[in-house]
Amino acid sequence: MGEFDEAPQTVPGTDTAVDTTVAADPAVSPAPRWRVRARRPLDEEQLLAEVEPGTIEASRVLALHRTMQTRARLYAHELRQLATFFREDPETGGIPENADMTGVKVAVGLRTCAARAWSMVLDARTSVDLMPATFAHLARGDMPEDFHRYLLRQVRRLDDAQKESVDRHLAGVEIPAVSKATFEAQVRLAVRLATAGAVPEPPRASRSVEIVDVDTTTGTASLCVTGPILEIQGLAHRLDVAARTVQKAQRAALQDDAEGRFPFDIDGDLAERGRALSLATLRYAILTHSVLDIDPVQETRSPYKVLVTVPVTTLMGLENTPAMLDGLTPIPAELARDLAAGESTWLRILTDPIIGAPCDAVAESYAPTAQMRLQLRMRHPVCAVPGCGRPTRLAAEDDHILEYDHDHPDEGGQTSLANLHRLCWRHHQLKTAGLLDPTRVPDPSRELGGSPGPVATDWEIDGGIRARTVEHTDLVTPVTAEALEAAWRIHQRLHADAERLAAAERARPRRERVNEQRREAMAIAHPHLRSRLRPPDPDALAALGDPPF
Repeated sequence: MGEFDEAPQTVPGTDTAVDTTVAADPAVSPAPRWRVRARRPLDEEQLLAEVEPGTIEASRVLALHRTMQTRARLYAHELRQLATFFREDPETGGIPENADMTGVKVAVGLRTCAARAWSMVLDARTSVDLMPATFAHLARGDMPEDFHRYLLRQVRRLDDAQKESVDRHLAGVEIPAVSKATFEAQVRLAVRLATAGAVPEPPRASRSVEIVDVDTTTGTASLCVTGPILEIQGLAHRLDVAARTVQKAQRAALQDDAEGRFPFDIDGDLAERGRALSLATLRYAILTHSVLDIDPVQETRSPYKVLVTVPVTTLMGLENTPAMLDGLTPIPAELARDLAAGESTWLRILTDPIIGAPCDAVAESYAPTAQMRLQLRMRHPVCAVPGCGRPTRLAAEDDHILEYDHDHPDEGGQTSLANLHRLCWRHHQLKTAGLLDPTRVPDPSRELGGSPGPVATDWEIDGGIRARTVEHTDLVTPVTAEALEAAWRIHQRLHADAERLAAAERARPRRERVNEQRREAMAIAHPHLRSRLRPPDPDALAALGDPPF
């Protein structure tokens, strides 16, 4: 037995018609087949319903509409190009998870980051290969680009079969004429129908820890821990119990006038304050100053170093130039000075005063020295591969551009900053496989013994695409310092003007100031009498007496 279609039934109060389909299997509930139509077709007459035809406004409305259609067609053309790139790239084998290398190539052409390019490639595959019905509307210019981007956001987490189901549902929607609200409602309905019966994602799949709400003005950030409710509640309970235990120990130490360090006295001023830290502060102190237990895995031999680059003029208090955290995040000068004051050892790295390039450190072995590693982190806060934005503070490796010859060290690439860069783990693998081939660009100023310029690298990607990158240099600090100095001069001038006006006010007789302020108060309270107000009688004012301030 097959399906049969009843006559379309109009739903009261809507602009849609429902075509009910009855399934042959009695165990399966019948599902409605939606054919969504607009009340009126979207033609020039409807576009100009609120504008008088033949006017300049009418021509502008039509011009904007045609521009929208042109943008949609160009957007569809880009998606078609990206889908073809993915489909014919031999490195992917038609597997979306292997499109990382495709993302690097696409990033060069679109001048974007590799992660963004990779996401665009996956969206293009979804649009062209899995959802051809909606893509056909886009390619004709009948679907605005904004409509299609909303559709992609809604189906991004679905599998291929579910995306195809959504596309089949939207094939019954009159996309060229329906409103944005109707289209979005139908997309949400299609997603719910496509995912009906799917097993909900278990809470353990949502376990994550990420840094959020980075505020470079105040120098603060938040750590967001997401996971199953019971695990998060257990963590909060253990943290609360530990904080209360430490708080009790701090109170006991303060009562006994104990000498030496107090437990979790993170600012070193507990004895001066004379009271234990709050529970909220202690939870933070325990969370950030405790050794993490990772047994049976051994702890990493070399501890993680937070790299804060502070200009020496900021440390000396001569300027308020911001410091940089791992070369990416600016932090206020006052916070940088506090951090430096708490450290007994500083590492000096000289930079070129014009271009901001760090001066080279040297090594005489295969492994870079500790100072070279820190300088590499300054030069490459993110992976050196064109378009890659993965930070290199942890999951990255130091790589020789010209391979080091372990058997004949004098004949291979040297361990020097001119021959080193930092790569994320994934792109280091691709370079080892021969898909990425970097070559350091010679610096004429170095060869002539002059001031070194920013280090540049030429990249050959998969044997056919070439790009050039330049190492990270501190070119923002001089501009920022000049802006801060200008702001400080303006502040000093305004402050001096305010001090001068305040001194002039203090020099005036007190009775004169009181009379003037009372006249202003009367004028504000009775603005309609402003023109008829007479000068106050001095004797009457004297009878009021002095104000109580």
